[in-house]
Amino acid sequence: MRANYVIAFTLCAAACGSSSKPMMPDAAKNGFMPPAAPLDSWDNTGSTPVDLMTVDLSCLNTPSTDAATTVAVTLTTVVKDFQSHDPVPMAVVAAFDGVDSTAPFVTGTADENGNLSLVIPAGRKRFGFEMTTPNADANDQTLPTLLLNQYLNPDPGMTTQTFSKIQSVSEATALTLPALIGETRQNGTGVLAGALRDCSDHEISNFTATVSSTQGTATPIDGAETYYFQPGTDLPVRAAQEPSSSSDGLFMVIQLPVAATAYVQMWGFKNATDLASNTMTLIAELQVPVLADTVITGDYLPLRQ
Repeated sequence: MRANYVIAFTLCAAACGSSSKPMMPDAAKNGFMPPAAPLDSWDNTGSTPVDLMTVDLSCLNTPSTDAATTVAVTLTTVVKDFQSHDPVPMAVVAAFDGVDSTAPFVTGTADENGNLSLVIPAGRKRFGFEMTTPNADANDQTLPTLLLNQYLNPDPGMTTQTFSKIQSVSEATALTLPALIGETRQNGTGVLAGALRDCSDHEISNFTATVSSTQGTATPIDGAETYYFQPGTDLPVRAAQEPSSSSDGLFMVIQLPVAATAYVQMWGFKNATDLASNTMTLIAELQVPVLADTVITGDYLPLRQ
């Protein structure tokens, strides 16, 4: 289980349905442009990305295999900063069901080395974390960071499990990453981001990400701006350099107005035939709130029923 790819800002997808030929919005305004190539996937486990020359969408729109835990699980992890990868000492972490961060079921505090242990009660399926540093000085302050749609092994014998890390976003990073693409993050707006992987857990390239006001169709929220990342750098680049996702599968959407309900979506051409006919498919989607001055992050997988 990977609980990482927390960028300046989303998630595993578990919504229903699929759509093709979305109504194309104003690309110059919101960055929603059809990719120039079909979806591809990459093995990023080594020092250099390996192009797998295909994408595994065998689970797309199939019944979900999520199962609730039947026993309490002691979960250990390390809270790290997204940009520096340094441990975040004394980070306060609250776990909550679904996307409702207002109702945590357990809260813990990392030690001086960022190490954290939480007892996750039985009955959990998808859940999230909220990370804050309420006692940090101004230089180390973390924006409230949500990591959504995490999942535990439901095997009742797995009473102890480990996530390699969960990552928070500092205020400095939330300012720096938009600055790299010539933007200034607007106070009071939200940030959403994430990484998309295929059914074999490989990062996907050549998808387009957006935050829509409607489920199942691309209706980008006014003001939202999508950017993708340069492979191997954890840094976003201008749209002219990466107009769709690269081999790391990462994206971020900034300048989002606060909304009680929004839909993070990833669209793409499943194959060359779809590219030729301009038939895009909704690959992943998650309903989320957009919160002011809050980074919402996570991992995405193809839509399940």
